[in-house]
Amino acid sequence: MHHRLRTALATATAAAALSGGLAALAAPGAAAAEPPGAIVDFNGDGDPDVAVSAPDAYVAGVRGAGQIVAHYGAENSTAAGITARRAKRLSQHSAGVPGTAEDGDGWGGWTAAADLDGDGYTDLAVAAPGEKVGGDVNGGTIQILWGGSQGLAGGTTLPDPRPYEHDLFGRGIAAGDFDGDGTADLAVASTSASMDVFTGGFGRTKGDYGAWDTVAVPLDNGRIWGRFDLAAGDVDGDGDDDLVVNGHVDWERSGVYVPGSPDGLTDAGQRQLSGGDTTVVGDVNGDGRADIVTGLTRDDQGTPGAAVGGKVSVTLGSADGPAGTTDLSQATPGVPGTPEQGDSFGGQLALGDVNGDGHTDLAVSAANETLGAAENTGTVTVLYGAADGSSSGSGSGSGFGGAGATLVHQNTPGVPGTNETRDRFGVGILLSDLNGDGFDDLTAGAAGENDGNGAVYALRADAGGVAADGAAAIYPSSVGMPTTGRPGYGAEFAG
Repeated sequence: MHHRLRTALATATAAAALSGGLAALAAPGAAAAEPPGAIVDFNGDGDPDVAVSAPDAYVAGVRGAGQIVAHYGAENSTAAGITARRAKRLSQHSAGVPGTAEDGDGWGGWTAAADLDGDGYTDLAVAAPGEKVGGDVNGGTIQILWGGSQGLAGGTTLPDPRPYEHDLFGRGIAAGDFDGDGTADLAVASTSASMDVFTGGFGRTKGDYGAWDTVAVPLDNGRIWGRFDLAAGDVDGDGDDDLVVNGHVDWERSGVYVPGSPDGLTDAGQRQLSGGDTTVVGDVNGDGRADIVTGLTRDDQGTPGAAVGGKVSVTLGSADGPAGTTDLSQATPGVPGTPEQGDSFGGQLALGDVNGDGHTDLAVSAANETLGAAENTGTVTVLYGAADGSSSGSGSGSGFGGAGATLVHQNTPGVPGTNETRDRFGVGILLSDLNGDGFDDLTAGAAGENDGNGAVYALRADAGGVAADGAAAIYPSSVGMPTTGRPGYGAEFAG
């Protein structure tokens, strides 16, 4: 794998719109992926894999305990990508996975994929922020599921070093190499405004790690204002991954850039950013530095920087850290759709090279988009990167242009199903080459499909971009997941 790590995905999904379980805590988010050239490969076969969460799923009759489905890519896959044939369902009821499935654990609501023990297989850190730990109700926990030749199997609990100082440990997680030593580290959020940072050297037997520290950010604590969103990448190009934290200051969304260093994440050099609901970090303009792409769905009147229907802000990286910012929305020339109050454009983001031209493309969800009579049915827009890192229209400087953009929903010819109220298509999205043809395919979750059962839609890609013909759908029943309650399968991806 690439010897450095960057977090390519940090997502805020919208399972909170579904009733019960984790929804009562906050929307899931913060999926972390490994860098370009270092695919998420749980079983080491050279093909990309993905873990799909159903954080509100029943487990052995227990409501909202949460499940994960590991889908292994490429071999015998459909042309569209992943298939139910190579899938493994995991929960805290699975052999070798620590902990006990409990009501409202929300296991899988936040995940991070990285090779945490350095054995060449991608591992998966899985948070259960609603877990009861001893007498600490909603204390929260993180389990690391270990990759191996047979895929994800067994696990180890990562202990909370300060359980009496916060709750909901794991309600936000990102993987990165914050000290530049070539090993994966984890940043973990909770209700505290200080992030817990675990450095590499994770062990399989006792929950070991290299070292632990905290880094405080100038944001209000999450006990009052809800979850934090975490994303990581080397924004200043110095060889150490940096951390971006989204949260609140007073009533408003705000973000913080936390630079990495040989000593790890530091208080020095932190910088305030325009906040949002979710951030992905990756090189969108081809200059070798990671850029910060943030979605802000809040569009009520009076919100600073808000845009009707939601927006995406692209902040370019530089040697000095975050530099200029460009906004994109459905009002940007060439971007499909019409901005409407409550669309949630920017609620989910994913980066990848969809058309194989060597330039980074961006997938943007609007899971609350209404089409015709179908309210909150959801759409996904794919914006393609430009050869020179520029873009057209009012999005100039973002690295993405509206020209040739692709809009996908369930009424798109070739996509299974139909647009229905509260499907929330796009509540989870991923760009990854799951069918092994050299193009990053689009995988979209619709956690509200079939009254909250959820579904995952796989769409292939080619030189022309995302192609809906031959698209496939995977439903909970296809992978043996009970549909009691509203499992919300497809609410979160790590891949």
